Parts: sequence; C-alpha cells; structure tokens
Amino acid sequence: MQKKGVALFSRSLLSGVLIGIGVVINLISDNKYIGAMLFSFALLTIIQNKLPLYTGRIGFLRESKIKDLLQILVFNLIGAPLPALMAASCREGLYDKVVSVSQTKFSYSFWQLFLLGALCGVLMLVAVYTKKEVVTVFCIMIFILSGFEHCIADFPFLAFNPSAANFVKFICIVLGNSVGAVAAYELMGTEQKGQQSEQKGRQSEQKG
Repeated sequence: MQKKGVALFSRSLLSGVLIGIGVVINLISDNKYIGAMLFSFALLTIIQNKLPLYTGRIGFLRESKIKDLLQILVFNLIGAPLPALMAASCREGLYDKVVSVSQTKFSYSFWQLFLLGALCGVLMLVAVYTKKEVVTVFCIMIFILSGFEHCIADFPFLAFNPSAANFVKFICIVLGNSVGAVAAYELMGTEQKGQQSEQKGRQSEQKG
C-alpha cells in the first residue's frame, strides 16, 4: 500500500510538472499557434506513459476511487507551478507575464470560469478517451486558443497571484473541468456500451 501511495505521488507530481512545462512553453512562444501546439507534448507524454492527471481521470469517475482522484489533484497541483517558478527565476520578464495573464484570467466571473472549465473538461475527456495523437494535439490547441480553463494549467497563475477570490474562482474551474469531463464520458460511453452489448449479443447468437 505504501509503495502504491509513493508511486501515485511521484507519477501525479510528474504529470503536474509536465503540464507546468507546457504552460511555460506556451507563455514564452512568440507564435500563439506554435505555443498551443507545443503545449500538447505534456498530455501526449502523460497519455503515452499512463501518468495520473486529474483532468484526464475525473471523466472516468465511475471507474475511479474518489480518494485517489483527490490525491492525484493535490499532487498535480504541487507539481504544476514548479516549472514556472524555476523559469521565472531565470528568464527576465516571465514573472511579470505570468502575473499579467493571471490578472486577465481571474477577471472573469465565477460562473464564466465554471463554463470555460466545463468546455475544457469535455476536450480533455475526448483527448484521453480517443487515444489518438492527432486528436490530443487538436484538443489541446482548441482549449488554449479558445481560452478554455484547465485547473492544473491554471494553478501556476493562482500561485503567482493568490487571493481568496482567485482561489474560489479556481475551485469553479476545478468543478467545471469535472462536470464537463463526466458529462462527456456519459454521452460518449453510453453509445460504446451499447455497441459492446450488441457485439456480445452477436457472439452469443453465433455460438448458439
């Protein structure tokens, strides 16, 4: 059990760090389209290595333990700000840019951030559910270019610009990601379950 806990911590922490690196890449890129595309390396790596990421797991709520999901979220959040903090100490102007983006991001209302989070949750579920690299890249680019909100990717901005109001707004993003992902899974999973049932029925008929 202890080994499992350590593995969950280390792998979830790594997922957060990878997302944090994606945030830095997107921030320092002169071309927003290239920055959005390069960000996708994080989720591609996470999916390829089956690393635990809250926004990639929460959609599969029925198949997961709440305790594990909460631990994944916490460890993801610990890892996410580290690349931005490290890079900001080395690259002039990056700190000010993160704060500026944070101020814009958290200027939205609670309800708006929830909705933007829900849309991002749908995209994250689709990216993980389909397991196709090209779909993953498009999902990441769409969520960034559309201004949708991803709780792990947003946490560095909260870390650089903390306040009670921003924290509550961040929780709205977490809830939005969760609701969007779960809803997308239910909509997509229903059809797949139906197809699986049909296949089983056909196999039974053939055996009969």
